[in-house]
Amino acid sequence: MHSHRITALPLDEERLSADLAVSEGFVYNDSYADFVSTGLLRSTMLWNQSGSLDEASLGDYEGSARLTPHGEALPYVRELIGRLFDVRYLKYARFMRLAPGSVYVPHRDFLELKSDMVRVHLPLQTDDTVFASEENTVFRMRLGELWRLDATRTHSVGSFSDRDRVHIVCDFIADSLEQVLALDTPAEQELPEGNVAVRPPLTEQARRSLLGLAEVLDEHNYQEIQTLLIKQHFRTAISGDEVFELLKGIAAGSGRADLLHRATAHEEYCMVNR
Repeated sequence: MHSHRITALPLDEERLSADLAVSEGFVYNDSYADFVSTGLLRSTMLWNQSGSLDEASLGDYEGSARLTPHGEALPYVRELIGRLFDVRYLKYARFMRLAPGSVYVPHRDFLELKSDMVRVHLPLQTDDTVFASEENTVFRMRLGELWRLDATRTHSVGSFSDRDRVHIVCDFIADSLEQVLALDTPAEQELPEGNVAVRPPLTEQARRSLLGLAEVLDEHNYQEIQTLLIKQHFRTAISGDEVFELLKGIAAGSGRADLLHRATAHEEYCMVNR
């Protein structure tokens, strides 16, 4: 697995709470709704190319990022980013809120860009019922932990919490993580054991039961069955790629060519080309 924890940071709870309270009043966008199977992912830019909140998606550009009004409104977050990173390499920083019960469709990022970015997450509000994954590893990113995420690999997020998960997500163009970090700390290359979720294997009987959903699959419950499979990824040892394999298997078994095309086209969009 390429994603890993960089370090754990002490956070100023009082200043963080003040910034989180301010962020409640932000206007967010749902520009990544294509990757949410159920629930809601909202984001807003803190730094981007133009410094405008109207610029909501990632793109290629020369030069360093500019602070947006929402970045200006969060003094503690702004201080953290300036202390942790060499902002000369920063292209985007976003405040991302994942609603309770939300799950991402497994996908790969940066497909639409000319070059891959170095992506770093800093959780500001979360708990142990919120999970991330890379391929067939499911893990927790805990409060105040700084994480390098390899978004070029199949990944997903699942929230089984009763409150929003809030992360700062920073994207850099640089030759390495070390070039980006202003901290004098080596990157951890192994996941801390306590962060990794223990998931039992998917039994053959359970696999057959999931494929048996072909008997009831239709256009009205397609989304719910997709969500069920993604949740299964966080509960049992199936990879993000297997989620699409199971979904296509269910669609093929249903005899619905339109739903098989829907699953195949969505997999192409999430994993290969968009």
